[in-house]
Amino acid sequence: MNDEHQIFKLHSGQFILEQLERFGSSITHKHEFTFWLYFPTEELAQKASGRSEKSGFKVEISLSDYDKLNPQWLCLLFCPHIPDEELLDAISRFCLKLASDFNGKYDGWETKMELPEGTMPDLPAFKDSGSV
Repeated sequence: MNDEHQIFKLHSGQFILEQLERFGSSITHKHEFTFWLYFPTEELAQKASGRSEKSGFKVEISLSDYDKLNPQWLCLLFCPHIPDEELLDAISRFCLKLASDFNGKYDGWETKMELPEGTMPDLPAFKDSGSV
């Protein structure tokens, strides 16, 4: 298995859906997904932003203060939708290509968990605390 395939597997729609289901998020509800990319210059981040906006994403760019010795420009792509494996695959491929085309790094995704009414996340900390 080559590195590119291994990287995609970690960002695939199947993997994202598995993670959402693992922690009890309802995949039948709309989620506010955020995709994280880093670029070495503001100019490259702006180019990536332009392509992303043309593809329908809302975008925010800011100078990341994560690594003061190696500053990077953070480019956040926002995409609200009901989780769908094919769509998430396409977004992940888009992010990986964007990073490749503009000398950046696709760092992953996040979303708020959408839990069914009256439930708590299926996390060990909640089980052990008796909070459920």
